[in-house]
Amino acid sequence: MSLNFYIDEVREFMDKAGFSSEVEADIFKMLDEEFALLKSSYGNEEKMQHQIYDMLFLLFEIAAKHNMDLDSEWIKGRDKKKKYLPK
Repeated sequence: MSLNFYIDEVREFMDKAGFSSEVEADIFKMLDEEFALLKSSYGNEEKMQHQIYDMLFLLFEIAAKHNMDLDSEWIKGRDKKKKYLPK
């Protein structure tokens, strides 16, 4: 599935749950908290996986608020990575 699919899924959930008006400063604060939890869960794969999911959800929420196209950004990044690969 594409990254934009997940952005749309998050947007739809946020709209239905009434969270669309969440302030970005609060989302960034939540990202900080989730990152701290991720670091503290090092060594516990299940907890780490959950924290990464939580962080991705928050990042997709930010992308949804700005109507970002992460698929095209991923393609650009893929093209940039080519310069680091052996020829």
